Amino acid sequence: MQRHDLEEGTLKWNQLCSTSHQVGSEALYLEKSIDRYKAYTKDNANNKTVQQDIQQIKADTVSLAKKLEALEDSKRKILGENLGGCSAEELHSLEVKIEKSLRTIRGKKTQVLEQQIAKLKEKEKTLLKENEDLREKQGNLEAPLAVPALMNGAALLQLRDAAEPVKSDDDVETELYIGLPGRDRCSNRPSG
Repeated sequence: MQRHDLEEGTLKWNQLCSTSHQVGSEALYLEKSIDRYKAYTKDNANNKTVQQDIQQIKADTVSLAKKLEALEDSKRKILGENLGGCSAEELHSLEVKIEKSLRTIRGKKTQVLEQQIAKLKEKEKTLLKENEDLREKQGNLEAPLAVPALMNGAALLQLRDAAEPVKSDDDVETELYIGLPGRDRCSNRPSG
C-alpha cells in the first residue's frame, strides 16, 4: 500500500508540475499581453498628445498671425497710411498716441543733450585748467626776461642814454623793416 500511495503521490506531483508549468507559461503569456496593451495605449496616448500639441501650435500660429497683422495695420496708421477707413474717434486716439510718443522722444532727446552738455562743460573746465597751467609755465619762463621791463622809467632812460648818444634830429634810425620777409631791405629814409 505504501507503494501505491507513492505512485499516486508521484502522479499527482507530475500533474501538479505540469499544471504549474502551464500556469507559468499562461502567466508569462498574460504578462506579455499586458505589456503589449500598455505599449499600445501609451502609443495612442502619445499620438493623442502629439495631435493635441499640433492643434495648439496651429491655433497659436493663427493667433500670432492676427496679432502681427493688427500691429502692421497700427504701424501704417501711425505713419499716416490707410487712414481712409478710420472714424473720428480712431483718428483722435491715434493723435493722442502720437503726441504721447513725441513727448517721450523729446524727453529722451533732452536727457541725451543735457548729458552731452554736462560732458562738454567738464571738458571745458579741464581745458581751462590746462590753459591756466600753461600760462603759469610760460610766465615762469618769461620772468627772467621781464626783469628789465619791471624797472622804472627813469632807470630805463639812463640805460638808453648810456648806450646811445642823444641826437638832435627828430628822426630816429632803426633797423626795422616793413615788408615781406626774405626780400632786400630797403630804407624808406631819404638819403642825405
